[in-house]
Amino acid sequence: MPRAALGRSASAPKAFSATISRASRRHDKPSPGPYAAPPAIHILQVQMTEFLDTFRGSVNTWECDEVGHMNVQFYVARASDAAFYLRHALGLSPSRIRAEGRAMVALEEHIRFHRELRAGDIMNMRSRPVELREKTMVSFHELFNSASGETSATVVALSGHFDLEARKLIPWDDEAHAAAAPFLGPLPAHAEPRSVPREKRLPAMRLEDAKDFIEIYRGAVMPWECDDFGHMNSRFYMARFSDGAGHLWQAIGFDKRAMMEKRRGTVVLEIRLNYLREVRSGTMLVAKSTLTRVEGKTLTFVHYLFDAETGEAVATGEVIAIMLDLDARKSVAFTDEERDRLMPHVRALA
Repeated sequence: MPRAALGRSASAPKAFSATISRASRRHDKPSPGPYAAPPAIHILQVQMTEFLDTFRGSVNTWECDEVGHMNVQFYVARASDAAFYLRHALGLSPSRIRAEGRAMVALEEHIRFHRELRAGDIMNMRSRPVELREKTMVSFHELFNSASGETSATVVALSGHFDLEARKLIPWDDEAHAAAAPFLGPLPAHAEPRSVPREKRLPAMRLEDAKDFIEIYRGAVMPWECDDFGHMNSRFYMARFSDGAGHLWQAIGFDKRAMMEKRRGTVVLEIRLNYLREVRSGTMLVAKSTLTRVEGKTLTFVHYLFDAETGEAVATGEVIAIMLDLDARKSVAFTDEERDRLMPHVRALA
């Protein structure tokens, strides 16, 4: 289990916001007013306030993909960065984690992408715990375009209190409950699931059960992909699915090069990632995917990431995606011919 994570930049066309709204059939747009100039919060002296300031930075060119915006894996990375400050607010500072051998690990992340972020955009994230359970916590992260104050993405994470020696979840203590109390509150409407439910898992599957799925990735875990808790960081689970997307589109009849020539790209609107097992450096991984639904302008894909040695699933993803006009930054309806190409690949899960 790893540790815990499109928006419009000031220069990006407004049409993209409408694209997401139309493709998802409804859009609970948050008011940008309160976020235009977020108050300074010194994390090391946590104040009694609703949110914690957990990340501030900018989008690097190398974090952007062929569609021209920050790739999905780096939204997960930002939530992972934010988790350091969220843990600290609950009393799990880096020094205490090292001394006591307990930390937090991500079990699930539900992400909605609201507006694009482009290279050079400045961004910030604010977070808070939503609910502290016996051994787990639901937390909320919101990533903003700092220049416009608009929401770029929302992340709802389910994390576990983790014993680093026993490698199992353990109960929260009274200190953590007291530290979380000032921040607890309901999720805002724009972070609620749209088409992919939270706290749900795809059907259990082993590698040999997915022989009819499309293989989109095959490789191994490198040491630099692992964090200080000894396992692969959450960003790199998402990276396997993102890096393999071209193979998936190719297999269902959409050549990526031809798409780019037509100024077409693909965009993720919503995703749920479930982290099922820890992955260590040197583990061989295989990702397999399938198309499960075509509805209006949206497609639903599911991804399974397997340990190639044991055959066990280590992570899954359920994704809502659309086709995007790269110039107009609007969603594009599938033609009848394209729909005919897609339908033979639709597979219902057991």
